[in-house]
Amino acid sequence: MDMRLLEVCPNELKFTFQAKKQESCIIQLKNNTYDHVAFKVKTTNVKKYCVRPNMGIIKPLNSCEVIFTRQAQSVAPLDMVCKDKFLIQSTVVPIETNVDDITSTTMFGKSGSKNIEETKLNTIIVSPNVEPLRKEMAIEVLDQSNDEQMEELKLKITKLEVKLHEAMVAISKLEQERPSNPKAKSFKNNCSIL
Repeated sequence: MDMRLLEVCPNELKFTFQAKKQESCIIQLKNNTYDHVAFKVKTTNVKKYCVRPNMGIIKPLNSCEVIFTRQAQSVAPLDMVCKDKFLIQSTVVPIETNVDDITSTTMFGKSGSKNIEETKLNTIIVSPNVEPLRKEMAIEVLDQSNDEQMEELKLKITKLEVKLHEAMVAISKLEQERPSNPKAKSFKNNCSIL
């Protein structure tokens, strides 16, 4: 299981260039922890992109979709190269924190004592050629279904780990209540953590 606070999928933004048309793409942020995690999205070019939501709080083991919209451009970038970059910052927050509490200075400022994780995303501009685009979409659909199955398996494993942890806590409490019971001790010794 990924040990980062947030898993970002995909890890790059891909926009198809079409003159004078907006383009959007979606990424998924998945909270890999049992804590509430706040996030904030920053970019090197705020005038060219709209990000919704650009900040938020993700509950334990949940996910959030973020939509990146590239404003309409009249001219394609030279050699279809885009130097725009995005940064996703994340940090653990108390349960009672709400979105209004998220600010750059208090939560994601450099002077704070919080542990802030950062994930950088590159931006790719692709040509709108129809045939290659169809092939690429077919490959993405296949990859996406495999990714979805993998995500489901990861979620099931995480839920099983939570249940195992709860069982171990219950066993520990029972042992504390009856320390002289030899069956309880032998039962604990036969349990192992996955």
